[in-house]
Amino acid sequence: MSNSKFRKDRTPLYLKVAEVLRQRILRKVWQAGEFLPTVNELMEEFQVARVTVREAVKILESEGLVDPRRGRGTVVLAHKSPTRPLHVVTSLSELVDVYRGDVPDLVSLEDRVTELPEGVSTGTSVGEYHMLKRMHSRDGQRYCVITLYLAKAIFDKHEQEFRTSLALPVLFDDPDIDISIARQRLLVSKCDMETAMHLDIPLGEPVAEVRRILCDSNENILYVADVIYRGDYIQLDMNLLA
Repeated sequence: MSNSKFRKDRTPLYLKVAEVLRQRILRKVWQAGEFLPTVNELMEEFQVARVTVREAVKILESEGLVDPRRGRGTVVLAHKSPTRPLHVVTSLSELVDVYRGDVPDLVSLEDRVTELPEGVSTGTSVGEYHMLKRMHSRDGQRYCVITLYLAKAIFDKHEQEFRTSLALPVLFDDPDIDISIARQRLLVSKCDMETAMHLDIPLGEPVAEVRRILCDSNENILYVADVIYRGDYIQLDMNLLA
């Protein structure tokens, strides 16, 4: 690994070493039960001090990925992978089908009437929206933070369902709701401190930021969702001949 590239920004070196080792473990470069390279070997690879390697290993130990054993080395532990990756699809009906019948655990973070967030470039605001910000988890593992903006008239009609269920199937199944425009944007980035705390993942871990917008035939915005997914819950699987 190029030492100059490894040191080119101001991120502490032990965090960089920890991230490289973490990704190798998650990609199964080392299987559970295998030992990491020795401290001396890692010092040589990354051109860092012994204390830097040790701090990096401490981070991985705190995440349950490794177990340092005095006199023997650092062994890789079995770790839990996402139980059901979320497939990125390219049509609204496919997206609704992904969520239909899914009943994740919902933890409310915010719940209030507000306006749309800045930067919504598709459609026209209807004025008042009900905002629901919450975390979703499956099998005890948090996988996304979502902030929903629902046109207040639509929220009021299905309030109980929106509070207890996933929103897209509720919208899609209402025959009185006309969805004529459906846009989705996905951006791969790194999680900030707030997201790291909510999803219980390391600061700077890869995440997928998604914005979804649904409008009616008059281009009135009915629904906006800003979602931050754990990176290891997103799976791209596309038929390139379709």
